[in-house]
This record gives sequence, C-alpha cells and structure tokens, in this order.
Amino acid sequence: MKLSAKLKKQIVTAASEAYPDEMCGVVVDGEFIRLENSSDNPKNYFEIDPKALAYAEDRGEIMAYVHSHPDGTAIASALDKHQIELHGKPWVICAYPDLDIQVFEPCGYKAPLIGRNYYHGWQDCYSLIRDFYERELAIELLDFERDDAWWESKSNASLYLENYAKTGFYEVSSMQYGDVLICKVGRTEHPNHALIWLGKNWQLKSEKTEQCIGSTLVLHHPYNQASKREIYGLNWSERTVKILRHKDYKHEV
Repeated sequence: MKLSAKLKKQIVTAASEAYPDEMCGVVVDGEFIRLENSSDNPKNYFEIDPKALAYAEDRGEIMAYVHSHPDGTAIASALDKHQIELHGKPWVICAYPDLDIQVFEPCGYKAPLIGRNYYHGWQDCYSLIRDFYERELAIELLDFERDDAWWESKSNASLYLENYAKTGFYEVSSMQYGDVLICKVGRTEHPNHALIWLGKNWQLKSEKTEQCIGSTLVLHHPYNQASKREIYGLNWSERTVKILRHKDYKHEV
C-alpha cells in the first residue's frame, strides 16, 4: 500500500495531537479517519471502540489500520504483527516525534514456538499449546477467553481443568510426545500452567531449532518470560497435577 503525501500529513498531524498517547485510526477509501483510543493504557497501547469502527466501515472499505508509536520507532511490535495477520489488512505505523511512517502488509507471520515473548490472552502458555498442536500435530484446539490472573480466584473458571475434555484431551498416567502436563505454580486456586512433553525429541518440524540436550524435555511459556525448552525435573514433577493426551494424535513409537 502506497501512502499519498496528503495521507502522511494527516497521520503525522493526528499523531502530534494525540502525543504522548498512541493515536489510532483507519484509512477508508483513501481517506484517513482518526478514531478515539479507548485503551486503559493509551501511552503504550491502542484500542478502537467497536461502535466507532462500525461507523468508519459504514463510510466505505477499510484499507488499512493506523496507529502511532510515541517516543518509539515505526517498527511493528509482536502485537502489531499478530494483529496484522488477524485482520488481514495493512498496518500503518507512525513514529512520533521522529516522523517515520512505515507500512506493514500481511505476510503470514507466526510467532516462533521457542523464544516468543509473553502477552497474556493471545501469546501465553495456552496459546503456545494451541500453536504447537496446529503446527506440529495438525490438530486445531478450541480457544478460550481469559482474563489475566484468572487462576487466583475460586470464583473464576478453572481454564485447564474445566475445558480439557471438551478440547479433546483425556487423562493418562505416563508421558509420550505431545502430551500436555497441567501444573500448579505458586499459591493459586487453580492449576495455572501447562507444559508440552517432548521427551528426547528436541527438534521441531515447523521451525529451525538449536540442539537441546536431555531425554525429559518439555516446551512451555512461563509467565512474563520467553517460551523455552527445559528439563522436566523434580521441580516440575511436584507441580504436575494431570497428564493429558489428545484423542486425535497417535504417536509413532
């Protein structure tokens, strides 16, 4: 997508007016429409009210989504890349006050299974399981809406325990490749973490992986850390409350 001089000027003006908050808007039929940033944290994130977005869509086809990075670069963040693929539209990012504008097109980007950053709700330990099963085992798992720290209150649903059966998992007593290990980490009301059993199979099919030594390897995404492989030792064994296997996966011994 190529931006006209007029569009660039409108975007820069909107970014300056919103500064130090993030500006957001859309390009509809070649015209820029600025929309209110309804995020609770507008200095670091943007959120467009669905009603405002529907109003913009009534005016014509959305050609691109636009937002600014105050005091940052015009490089797309991990969340930006995720949203670009989710919406299937170009993403225009304006760095302000640097006045750099970049356009990012959908390109099939997928966060790596190993080394991805943590973002609760869309790139967390359950997201890793869903992506692993889709890319490595060709199995699609249901997704579930979840608030951060859902595991701390009895009044909240237990995400893993209440949903594993409807997602196609059943309980087993020993581990094989691809099994999901439900764990309870810290003082919490519900089991709040999950590991994927790799065993000695350190190499993934869907991405290039560095060699990893060990015969009891797991893949997981710790809270606020990068996803990684590590040895399944006593610390994880003591935290494991269930071993789950998916009904559609037949492991070749």
